[in-house]
Amino acid sequence: MVDQVAKTLREMGATDVFGVTGGSIMAFYDAMEVVGGFNIYMFRHEQGAAHAADAYGRVKKRPAIVAVTSGPGATNIVTGVANAYMDSSPALFITGQVPTTVFGRDAFQETDMVGVVAPITKFVYQIRRPEEAVPAIKTAYKLAIMGRPGPTLVDFPRDVQLRRCDCTSDGLLPLNYEKFKAPDPDPRLIEEAARLLLSARRPVILVGGGVYWSGAWPEVIEIAERLWAPIVTTLTGKNSVPADHPLVMGPAGMHGRAEADAALANADVILAVGTRFSDRTVGRFEPELKEKKIIHIDIDPSEIGKNVKPAVGIVADAKKALRMLIEKLPEVARRDTKFVDWLLYIRRRYEDAMEKLAERMKPFAPWKVLKLLRRIVPRDTITATGVGSHQMWSEIHWDVYIPGTWLTSAGLGTMGFCVPAAIGAKIAAPERTVLCIDGDGSFQMTMNNLALVRDYNLPAIFVIFDNRALMLVKQWQIFLYERRIVATHFTERPDFVKVAEAYDIEGVRPADYQELEKWVRWAVRNNEPLVVDIMIDREMDIVYPWVKPGEWLTNALLPPGMEDVSLVYEE
Repeated sequence: MVDQVAKTLREMGATDVFGVTGGSIMAFYDAMEVVGGFNIYMFRHEQGAAHAADAYGRVKKRPAIVAVTSGPGATNIVTGVANAYMDSSPALFITGQVPTTVFGRDAFQETDMVGVVAPITKFVYQIRRPEEAVPAIKTAYKLAIMGRPGPTLVDFPRDVQLRRCDCTSDGLLPLNYEKFKAPDPDPRLIEEAARLLLSARRPVILVGGGVYWSGAWPEVIEIAERLWAPIVTTLTGKNSVPADHPLVMGPAGMHGRAEADAALANADVILAVGTRFSDRTVGRFEPELKEKKIIHIDIDPSEIGKNVKPAVGIVADAKKALRMLIEKLPEVARRDTKFVDWLLYIRRRYEDAMEKLAERMKPFAPWKVLKLLRRIVPRDTITATGVGSHQMWSEIHWDVYIPGTWLTSAGLGTMGFCVPAAIGAKIAAPERTVLCIDGDGSFQMTMNNLALVRDYNLPAIFVIFDNRALMLVKQWQIFLYERRIVATHFTERPDFVKVAEAYDIEGVRPADYQELEKWVRWAVRNNEPLVVDIMIDREMDIVYPWVKPGEWLTNALLPPGMEDVSLVYEE
């Protein structure tokens, strides 16, 4: 039976398989070897395989396959499955399972994976009969990329894998597939959206990750230019529009750009595309958002009205909806530049304040490291981050020039995402430079997967912002818990340079920016892996801006030197 499943996956275009083998999945691995044409990457922990598949799916826009054994092998992927679900990443997980003859008897390594992952997958199915296997795998693969992308999982009992089957059914499982597809945009709602935008004094476009998946960034840019509307993004939405366009203000939210927070907070009409209105993007939902007219376009009907009640809610593919909207807008709708000019003034003030702050932060200021790296690596470099203060600095200061080159754990906020995500991205795009911007806490959670870099020739650059602390948590302790620093400091162990050397990777700890530049240029030029340990002063590593939990965007804590700057617009 597993031979037919392997052949089916090859016919559907699957070539790359991530995982860790074991007793309940080894028949499937054996079948892939027999069928041929698969590249199998054995990770050092199943969570790493899941994150690598997540990143692969974002880069390739098609699923990688994750195959793991039952029990702990299967449960070890759960964090990665949840991460992919929260960030709408396609992946197909195949979990081995104990034989059906011992179901419900607490057999060795038995776990109810259907029950475990049902809330965090688009589709989950346990194969009980051989004739279900091929349709189940086909269905799971197709659903991962149909409509809003996401993870799917097929649980495959060992005895079913080993049975012979002269099956003739090779179609899909009988499901209502229409619910996964996006309907055509409603012309009446498009008309109403155009009317609201043309009557707005300060229209703003909020871009989420759905814009990337639909390929709708040209339409977003065209609408912004016609309305002269600033574009702000979510954390995943950074992946959707070029940062060097003059109307792109960057990400808004808890650690968003000051000018982006100001844009979103002072908009009277918000065109929100492919976003779920996360609390980390808007701070709080009431009462401020209730006072704005919101046009919400999303492929997933469950997102419309879930967090924010829109004036106009359009369920559709973003590109189709925006193309129809463009037809309703005049080529030059408005050219009032005052609002955008004010936002750019805030940007200049912020950059000046951070430049002065950098002079006090030795030997390295995180944002200066990011700006240096951005100048060195190619424009199409795929950049992944872990989770922590380094991620927030990257949200604010890393410029994404080409959609599809920014990978981060946004919805779940998973520490340990960066190293395996960088590896998955390199597998998906071996010709591209891949950069992992990580923190010392996040790096330690999955650094064992560095073994794959040399094993499979996957050179990437790993830059560790090393403050020997869980710095983002510490920042909350400083401001919200009266500076009681509890369980957030690390010792000097381990030595990351020696860790790199243990995996046969060049490891360096630069003393200054010049030495950092020299090493990174060497890695890019020679396509060599590199681990860079950047020492950061944990007493000064406070991420600005910061919107405290439950606060509104205009209450953002700005860096020293911006005390006279208000994020409230006065006409």
